[in-house]
Amino acid sequence: MRVGEKQAGLVLYILGIALPIAKPPVERPACIDVVTGEVCKGVDLFFLILEVGLMMSGAVFLMLSQDFRNDHERNGWLGIATGLGIAFVSGYSGLEVLALFGVILATIGLLVYKYGRMNP
Repeated sequence: MRVGEKQAGLVLYILGIALPIAKPPVERPACIDVVTGEVCKGVDLFFLILEVGLMMSGAVFLMLSQDFRNDHERNGWLGIATGLGIAFVSGYSGLEVLALFGVILATIGLLVYKYGRMNP
């Protein structure tokens, strides 16, 4: 069963990372700010939730297929995988606040993972 979980997780994770390249979760309605000349942007919540959800469910399936020493190591690995995925999806789409959240989540996940590796 672990081989199937690993393959399903890898497919979902890669699909969640590749989908924003094909369709970024940013919509550009037909409006321009007259003062600055910038085009208005909005977030398409359906695609954002779909892309992040695929990536996170893929990370969970990959986590289930691995053997970890303890809960800290497992949760840290999950934080790193989801944080990097969120940072990539939102960074590619131009959502800076969400990209910063992903980087912070990955950093905290790395600290928890290292703590779990030190304490078996």
